[in-house]
Amino acid sequence: MGSRRSVAGMEARCVPEERFRRWCLACAYLREEREVYVRHSEPLLADLRAGIRGYFPDELLGRLKTIILKGARIPPPPFYAEAREMSGGRFPDFVHIASVTYIDVIVFHDQIEPRALFHGVVHATQMAMLGFGKYVDLYVRGFVKNLSWLQIPLETRHTN
Repeated sequence: MGSRRSVAGMEARCVPEERFRRWCLACAYLREEREVYVRHSEPLLADLRAGIRGYFPDELLGRLKTIILKGARIPPPPFYAEAREMSGGRFPDFVHIASVTYIDVIVFHDQIEPRALFHGVVHATQMAMLGFGKYVDLYVRGFVKNLSWLQIPLETRHTN
C-alpha cells in the first residue's frame, strides 16, 4: 500500500496490484470512450492530413477519425477525482483541454486547431507503435512516478 518500488527502472508509488488496477481503468476508459465517439466521427479531412503528412505514416493518417464537439464538452474520466487528488490538482480538467485522443479517434472541443491536431496524432502514433497496452502502461507509470500530467514522458517528448 503506498510503498515505493523500482519497476523497470522507474519509481512506482504504488504496489503492482494498484498500478494494474489503474492500468485497467485507463484501458477501459479509452476503449469505451472511443466507442462512444467513433460512431459520430469522420476521417481526417484531406487538407488537415496534407498539413501533417510528412510527419506521420500515411497508413495511420488514413485510419484516424476526428469529431468536433459543438456546445458539448468531454466529461472527466471516472478516475478523475483520484488522479486530481494524487497529483495535488495537477491533472487536466477535460472541459478545458483542446482535444483527447481515444486510440484512433481524436475528439476536439469547438474546432480543430493545428497544435491540438498534431498533439493528438502524436498520441495515436505512440499507441500504434508501442501497442495500446504498453502505451497505457507507460502513461500510467509516468503519472504515478511524477504525479503530474505535464511530466508524463509520453506528454513531454513532443510538446517541448
